[in-house]
Amino acid sequence: MTRWIWMLIVVGSACLTAWCPVEAKDRPVAKSLTRTGPIAQDGPTRSCAGTDLFGNWQLVTFDSSYRFRNQQAPYLFPHQVFQYSPQGGIKSAHSLRPILNRPDQVFDSVPSDMTYRVEQGGLVVVKANGRDKAVETWVCRVVTQDHEEPGRGTSMQRGDLVMTLLGSGGQALFVRHLRKAAA
Repeated sequence: MTRWIWMLIVVGSACLTAWCPVEAKDRPVAKSLTRTGPIAQDGPTRSCAGTDLFGNWQLVTFDSSYRFRNQQAPYLFPHQVFQYSPQGGIKSAHSLRPILNRPDQVFDSVPSDMTYRVEQGGLVVVKANGRDKAVETWVCRVVTQDHEEPGRGTSMQRGDLVMTLLGSGGQALFVRHLRKAAA
């Protein structure tokens, strides 16, 4: 599984180096990839389209070589949920403890202060309301077939999202694996 994720990161980064995305300001220090997998042209994923994101998503944890200085940063918490609306709004909630409420209930109290748009090639550009510049740029891939690597403990399921945060130079900074939340 790790090779598969690294393969996505390397391919996505290589394709988007010229894109010049904006680096997320709350993720200043990350290690580079410690190893890469083989680059394959065909795989069990495709680029995200706007309609792929609609709905509520939960973080699926997996082992990553990325390590940040601030281990208490919310984006590293083990329990995270996200909501992408058809109107272009995005909401998220992060917790050290399991989030027991349904995502719709959680997001009723979360303000809508971020927007997103999906660009060609599955780039998800996130902006803060009232700002022209992007605060995050993600490469989004949809898993098209179930995939499991023995011994890793995490499997990719059809419909899952693999989102890779890009830095200002097009380098992969962070990987997020999301699964559609039960309705």
